[in-house]
Amino acid sequence: MKRNIFESAAASIRAWAMVPLLMAVLAGCAAAPENAPEAVPEPVASLADYTLAPGDRVRVTVWGQPDLTTEAELDAEGRIVMPLLGAVQAAGSTAGDLRTAIAGTLDARYLVDPKVAVEVVRYRPVFVLGSVERPGRYGYLQALDVRRAVALAGGYRGDDPVRAVTILRDGAEGRREIAGRPDTTVLPGDVIEISRPAR
Repeated sequence: MKRNIFESAAASIRAWAMVPLLMAVLAGCAAAPENAPEAVPEPVASLADYTLAPGDRVRVTVWGQPDLTTEAELDAEGRIVMPLLGAVQAAGSTAGDLRTAIAGTLDARYLVDPKVAVEVVRYRPVFVLGSVERPGRYGYLQALDVRRAVALAGGYRGDDPVRAVTILRDGAEGRREIAGRPDTTVLPGDVIEISRPAR
């Protein structure tokens, strides 16, 4: 009986002695290797978050006020011109933000609780460049991704595997480069560059 008690105690001590060692091993596993590149999360793109820019064409509807309903393309300064309001800054806003701004201005100056809708009727084109059959400018389509954009441009040129897809995208912080894949979402105004292996 005494022997069993001592053996159990010794086993417990040995088990507890292993805890620091196990913790050190687990910490080592969790740490990233010194030379491993950091994973860069792919930006999530959606037309719901798309900010308007010169070249987009929008329709502003004010319910019950047909004289105020306007369809216009954003000019080089990113503005549209509306009756009563004159030049309205639209670039840098989402369609929802623009709707809220126009409704707020009309409510403050002219109408009581105006109902406003903003719809993008034509987006800026996209550009597909590099190793495709027909590089150039293409009208934006809903649900466009890199694979569909390349198809619009006639497909990849030749039989070599694609080395890289780079998307140049303008945003509030300027132009940035995004590493693309075939299923990466394309937004209006994007420039898609297709590269192939050097020979």
